[in-house]
Amino acid sequence: MMNDKDLLVGTRPAITNGRIIMTGSDGFDGYEILEYKGMTWGISIRAKDAGQDCGMACKQITGGELVSYTQLGDESRQKAIDRMLEMAGRIGGNGVINVTFELTGAAQGASMVVVHGTAVWIEPVKNYVPTGAVGNVLAELVHHFEKAHPIENDDDSSSTDAKQ
Repeated sequence: MMNDKDLLVGTRPAITNGRIIMTGSDGFDGYEILEYKGMTWGISIRAKDAGQDCGMACKQITGGELVSYTQLGDESRQKAIDRMLEMAGRIGGNGVINVTFELTGAAQGASMVVVHGTAVWIEPVKNYVPTGAVGNVLAELVHHFEKAHPIENDDDSSSTDAKQ
């Protein structure tokens, strides 16, 4: 018989090769924060050229998505994230927690994004058992698997009782 605790127990992968992960929460599921490294942030202010800005002003009259501004926002956000993660690496972090964004709209053709969080050093928790939603989903999968594929075992008194 499959034990759902055996399925749920596992160690998360180590964060290696200079990778840095980030989250908006105050920690990572399955990882322990060993050290707080400090605040980290990234800022990006970008603008489109005057021609695209004029085209987007006309689009505001006719309606629809302002594709050039959407692209501008995406570029600004990604550049700010890249800068924050680079700073986190410089101060010795492999994770960033409590990540938040501050956005200034693309009015007048410019977009500013500030992203910040706390750089931390994290390590996987050995034999971690998920709790909450993740643990509940995995436990439900185990029970569903057991119903669909029952394992018969002559030594198990409960399975012999069920056969009678």
